Amino acid sequence: MPETDIKLGYFDQPKTKKMLWRLLWAICILSLLLEFFIQRKVHFPQEDFFGFYGLLGFIACSCSILLAKLVGFFLKKGEDYYDADK
Repeated sequence: MPETDIKLGYFDQPKTKKMLWRLLWAICILSLLLEFFIQRKVHFPQEDFFGFYGLLGFIACSCSILLAKLVGFFLKKGEDYYDADK
C-alpha cells in the first residue's frame, strides 16, 4: 500500500501534534507564571523554592517511567513464549 493511501488518525497528524506540544508548553509556562501571584502556605522550607511543584512533578513522572521500565524488564516474556508448547 503506497504511503499516500494511509489515513492518519487525528492525533497522528503533524498539525495536531504541533498544537498539542504548544498547548503543553503553554500550560507549563502558565503554571510557573502563576507562582508569582499565588501565595502558598508552606510546611517545609523546600516548598518555598520557585518552581518546586513543577520540579517535583517532573521528578515523580520520571521515576514512574523508570520504575515501569524496570518492572517491564522483569515481566517481559520471550518472543516464542506462546509457541513453547508446540
